[in-house]
Amino acid sequence: MTSITDTLSSNFYSYSNTSLLESIKTSANTNSEDETLSSSTARDTVTLSSQVATARTREALGLSPTGRLTLADFEAASAAQEEAVNSMLETAVQALGIDSEQQVSLGLDNNGDISIQEDFSGKEELEAILNEEEAFKSAFTGLTANSEIINFKDSLLTRSDNLANYVNGDTSDDDLMSLALKYSATKSAGSSLEALLSTSRSQTPYTHVYNPAE
Repeated sequence: MTSITDTLSSNFYSYSNTSLLESIKTSANTNSEDETLSSSTARDTVTLSSQVATARTREALGLSPTGRLTLADFEAASAAQEEAVNSMLETAVQALGIDSEQQVSLGLDNNGDISIQEDFSGKEELEAILNEEEAFKSAFTGLTANSEIINFKDSLLTRSDNLANYVNGDTSDDDLMSLALKYSATKSAGSSLEALLSTSRSQTPYTHVYNPAE
């Protein structure tokens, strides 16, 4: 089987449309069970704190596990992950003999699996390899999450502009109502990183376009 490798760390956790938080909880529970087995004679149950879960989420995104995060942190992690994704994708495309100028648009489906939008010879084989290669899937899920957060920030700026335009008479009532509903949903989501990931995923889903011709 074709294998693609990269120097990027592969300790990312699963990320999907449904809930990154659930993936983190699953991982935390697995570690908890391992720790419980190691001390089974005392019948102790170890539960990871929310702080530990958040730290692991941050590490999964290629971010520092502690400390204040800025937009620049998400952008830097995204840039490194994009470079790794494109490098490994190029290797896989070449190994499968796919047209070197073939554009490949990647996204995550509802199960957290990588899917390709275009139809071309070798598509199914490429999808299988990308989903089976841990380093690639780790880099791509991190890239997806970070890009969605960055794009969500851009959408918030656009909404602010829409509100300003409305005050100036350039935006309709329907546009303002849509803006208000989205703001309300965002406000009620909470302030945790997991809430930000969930909100950005639902409102600004990411598709990565690999275009070697550019």
